[in-house]
Amino acid sequence: MEATGVKLRNSQQIYYIDTNNVFVKRNALCVVETEHGVDIGRVFKKITCGCSKSQVGGKLLRLASENDLEALPDIEALETKAFKICREKAKEKKLDMKLVMVKCLFDKTKIIFYFVAENRIDFRELVRDLASVFRTRIEMRQIGVRDEARMSGGFGPCGRQLCCVNLKEEFEPVSIKMAKEQNLNLHSLKISGMCGRLLCCLGYEYDVYRSLNSSLPRSGKEFSINGRHFCIESVDTLKELISIRSNNHSILLHKNEFKVENGNIVLNRETREKILHSFDADNSDE
Repeated sequence: MEATGVKLRNSQQIYYIDTNNVFVKRNALCVVETEHGVDIGRVFKKITCGCSKSQVGGKLLRLASENDLEALPDIEALETKAFKICREKAKEKKLDMKLVMVKCLFDKTKIIFYFVAENRIDFRELVRDLASVFRTRIEMRQIGVRDEARMSGGFGPCGRQLCCVNLKEEFEPVSIKMAKEQNLNLHSLKISGMCGRLLCCLGYEYDVYRSLNSSLPRSGKEFSINGRHFCIESVDTLKELISIRSNNHSILLHKNEFKVENGNIVLNRETREKILHSFDADNSDE
């Protein structure tokens, strides 16, 4: 079975569906049927190898026609109306929830309301009111703050679009360990995204930093050369440099000038002589 990864309209989640012998190219708009109903989406990726039935959750019905595209403005207008009415009714009922987005399926058989809330919400009465207004199935779907950021979109401090919008299929865990590996200030707001959680990009860069740091000593490590005490005061992971200090003098070393064994720095004879010569020269200048 050949499958196609499709991002449905107003959604970042990827559904793998049976191509159903329909030839499609990447970025093509198509009408698909999933477990949630009929919807329109964009081809995100094509899988040329065979897939088992357990991996797919629907089928591709057809390429989107002009009539399909002409129907989208009416659906979008319905979503805008539903968003306004739902927010007003939730406020009237004093429901502690924040409505994020409304999505109407392409065949109008269901309207999905996405919201965030700190606690469980009893929205049964709200659902009945909405169903009486729109005469279709109503689904209230509670999402997390990371999903909210993905749906809302925006730009990060780097100036690029949020990683969660374009780069990820499913959210992967991002831990404080990743920030530590990159020598970041753990109390800084700069390592948090719009959602208030740790930046997704920490996960992308973690493997690179971990690989580079494996050949560098940790900051604060102490060692001696001929009875003289030295301390590694800082480590520049990306430049692969360390700064060594003794008293008020310091020197930079590249990773090619030393080795790290069991977390300890190992210096060859040339590097030892370079360090001692540098510090002796600084002392003589005084």
